[in-house]
Amino acid sequence: MISVRLRLFGPLKDIARVDEISLQVPPPYTGDSAFEVLARTFPDLRQWRPSIRLAVNLSYVPFDTPLKGGDEIGFIPPVSGG
Repeated sequence: MISVRLRLFGPLKDIARVDEISLQVPPPYTGDSAFEVLARTFPDLRQWRPSIRLAVNLSYVPFDTPLKGGDEIGFIPPVSGG
């Protein structure tokens, strides 16, 4: 397992009722793995998976990007505004 710092935004933050979590990610250490860990605790997050983006250390990346211990990751929902 590796430890990452996870940030949540918008409706994802509302579902989890926190905006930041220290998360233990199992192999294969990817954004998909991190999302699965979080979704086990907060199953309502699963509805958002098709539309969220993953950011690792402030850069958007695919969900299969390898993570390293200490990374800051964010699950970013769609945004709109004017």
